[in-house]
Amino acid sequence: MIVAETDEGYQFVTQPDHAALAGQFADAWGSPSFDRPDPFEPLVLAAYAHDTGWRTYDRRPHLVDGEPVDFREMPADVWIALYDEGIDAVAGMDAYAGLLVSMHGAGLRNRRYGLSPEWPETPDEYREFVDREHRRQRRLLDGLLDDGSDTTDDDRDSPVVEADRDLLRSLHADRRVPDDYDSRLWADYRRLQAWDTLSLSFCITDDPPGYGEVGAVPTSGPRDEATLSVTRVGAGEFTVDPYPFDESPLVVTVPVRTVTAPVVDESSLARAYYAAGRETRRLTLRRVAE
Repeated sequence: MIVAETDEGYQFVTQPDHAALAGQFADAWGSPSFDRPDPFEPLVLAAYAHDTGWRTYDRRPHLVDGEPVDFREMPADVWIALYDEGIDAVAGMDAYAGLLVSMHGAGLRNRRYGLSPEWPETPDEYREFVDREHRRQRRLLDGLLDDGSDTTDDDRDSPVVEADRDLLRSLHADRRVPDDYDSRLWADYRRLQAWDTLSLSFCITDDPPGYGEVGAVPTSGPRDEATLSVTRVGAGEFTVDPYPFDESPLVVTVPVRTVTAPVVDESSLARAYYAAGRETRRLTLRRVAE
């Protein structure tokens, strides 16, 4: 659950609903400056399902020390179990999507493989999880390379190449991309990070954007990137520059619940949460020049 304090109480967005917003960004991805790689379907699956393991847990909000539990404050064992379940589910549907979601989950506890060097080193309680996901990533990559392609369309290129073995070895060892790397896996991982961060920007606060910038966003090559600037220009309206989507304006939605009743215990919070009803928040994104 993503929890934001408001003037009257707390705003809640479930992790699957946040992921669905990331998926809407993936659906619309692609512009003259931002490539939409082919095959693209595994990326859309990864975006929509990267938090699918939270679905049961997020049926209700939880309390710790009398405060609603935000996803950034969860006990390690619970967090790990949810990611284990979700990555298993995605990998069972599509190996390449599973590889990306495994990189996403492990990266959250490993400085996002160098994209967030200011984050702390992997805490001891997450080390086994990160190591286990690194082994999973190598297995998934091996299977994709053995298959030659993770799609049923023989006319499409495989999303992975032999160079990705060196990429994973380097990311796992020291969070570094090899200097001569020029394939798509690293760019696809960063695309997933961009959609996740952009979605969070509209979910972690009742006064978005929560993040004014989204960095390391792939553009027209495997190593090329840009920083997106997100600016509020009106109620529910935002500009994104440079603009990465295939239409402008782009209208997306995310459900939120806002609880104003006093938080007493988990049972009363659950009742208040469902009694509050769901507001479908409408967000309009457009180019700066419009």
